[in-house]
Amino acid sequence: MDRWEEWQIPYQFGSIVIWPPDDVRRTVNAQRTAYDPVSQSYCEAHITITQPLLRRLNDPEWENVFEIVRQQPSFEIRYGPLNSFLPYPCIWYAIEPQDILRRLNHVLHETGYFKLDPDDTREYIPHMTITEGLADPRVDERLFESLQAESEDGAFLCSEFVHIVPDERFRFHVHRAIPLG
Repeated sequence: MDRWEEWQIPYQFGSIVIWPPDDVRRTVNAQRTAYDPVSQSYCEAHITITQPLLRRLNDPEWENVFEIVRQQPSFEIRYGPLNSFLPYPCIWYAIEPQDILRRLNHVLHETGYFKLDPDDTREYIPHMTITEGLADPRVDERLFESLQAESEDGAFLCSEFVHIVPDERFRFHVHRAIPLG
């Protein structure tokens, strides 16, 4: 882990995300590879649910997380249209239903298991990122409009969250599935 950069260290115990089905990940991963290969090299397409874990959780703590997630029945995720945080260089797919995801984000964060900095008090916006501007091309209105023209909206059934953890090269992998009720 001494090869990691300082900003990567808080992620060492992983995070909880939605890992879209293979066909959706394949499409969004291709966009991420083309427009932000640096971010893609860390993690495939995903929808972040929580901030990083503060530490490795013990079995009773994981059971608490499972119980929270089990209370939510499976639901349909709709992604698109594209949106941006311009001038901050991030282009992303909007995600619905935001009310379910915001509630789960809030309830999971209330456990005290997650790293919540003052910067994390801003409103949680469920999204699936294409580019964070970590590589060429330059993220601007022209790229945003180009990506809007080539991107399609879609949907999939969300029946589980996953805990992803980075390896020694800071490449995230699924560590455990957390089924919805």
